[in-house]
Amino acid sequence: MTKIVTLVYYHSMARFFCGIEDAWKQFEPDAEFLHLAVFPSAWAYLKVHGRQTAALSWQSYLGGSLSTRGIAATVPGPEIEAMIRFHASDPNIKPTQTIALRRQAQKMLRACHSIVTKFDPDIAIISGDTRLPAESLIRALKNRKTVSWYFEQGPYRTTVLDRQGVNANCSFRRELARLEASGPPLPPRVNSARWTNKLYTLLDRIAFAQAHVTRLMPPDLLPYTLHKCPQVRYARLRSTVLLQSDPHKVVLVAMQVPEDANNIYHNPLGLDDVGLLKLVLENARPGSTVVVREHPLYRRKYSQAFYALIEASCNVVLSQASLQQDLDRSRTSVTVNSLTGLDAFAQGHRVILLGESFYDHLPGIDTLRSGVSLQTLLTRDQPPCADKPASLLGPLIDKHFFKGHFTDVDLSFTRTIAQQIANDSRAAQ
Repeated sequence: MTKIVTLVYYHSMARFFCGIEDAWKQFEPDAEFLHLAVFPSAWAYLKVHGRQTAALSWQSYLGGSLSTRGIAATVPGPEIEAMIRFHASDPNIKPTQTIALRRQAQKMLRACHSIVTKFDPDIAIISGDTRLPAESLIRALKNRKTVSWYFEQGPYRTTVLDRQGVNANCSFRRELARLEASGPPLPPRVNSARWTNKLYTLLDRIAFAQAHVTRLMPPDLLPYTLHKCPQVRYARLRSTVLLQSDPHKVVLVAMQVPEDANNIYHNPLGLDDVGLLKLVLENARPGSTVVVREHPLYRRKYSQAFYALIEASCNVVLSQASLQQDLDRSRTSVTVNSLTGLDAFAQGHRVILLGESFYDHLPGIDTLRSGVSLQTLLTRDQPPCADKPASLLGPLIDKHFFKGHFTDVDLSFTRTIAQQIANDSRAAQ
């Protein structure tokens, strides 16, 4: 009998993992799953649907005082700091919150050790590889025979499951340097029907609402504290329009999500939002215009210094356009590691990455890590590409991603996922 432990964050993910469990039991009926839920909505969904689950974050948080014996007492300070790095990167975090995170890390690691010791999983499917629950489970599984897989949503509504990690940690990143165009290009993105349930979403909102009164909330569940740009200033910035009609003189700067793990962990130059924009402005070709594209879900939520720099720069436009419009009116894109860079690459842009990403080794992508002038990359002529960039994306998706997204109404693709994990895990053991 195969035992599988999963790490699940939200109710939509819980539904996805239930799909994997159901698909798995079609070919191994006695397989046993244990789903470790992070947010209340995930735990509730799993309970309602009769799955074996544990509320990892809440149980760790409410699990009493730390023991002076055992694993909690042996975790060195540097390892704890590594475990909470994602959460502690909040630019507005308070010292008391950092202390609470360290305490939660100790307790969660202890809880994960207890869970994996009792359950003794053969396979682990872990959502992400950086947030505290993932860091804790990864460490608890170390030196065990458990075969671990890392789950993340991929580009163009796909799914990645990798033995090494997600984002820039994935196993196939450098392999893409040898990727060749073959077969049909990536088909147009399809807006397939998406599943959601407002009742489960409400559970998470209630949990956050009660925390304002009781102060009870696992610190790893708290979102980043991001202050909004004042409405008056933002309206003034939005009023600036792009006057440059030559797309070859427009540089698109694609901002990453402020609380994005890939940006935090795979940003060798240490560029924050101001640093990225300032670097581009200092190196852009004279007479060019810089179009800044915020992540649509994080408009007004970048640093105040970032918006002040836009306001003070005469050749910067804060985009309010669609992604396609921004791509059409430019020919060069600069980003740390945003997926917008992959969209730009597909349209034949010169793409310059200042950080590490799963797609940074694709032929035709320019990378800047250190010791190379961005000005050189921005001003030199773009060499012709033997293959149209878009023709590389079809082979990329076919070889390394599952076509399907965890929020799709139709989760039939989970059958392929379950079978591949089972086959590959048996081969690895």
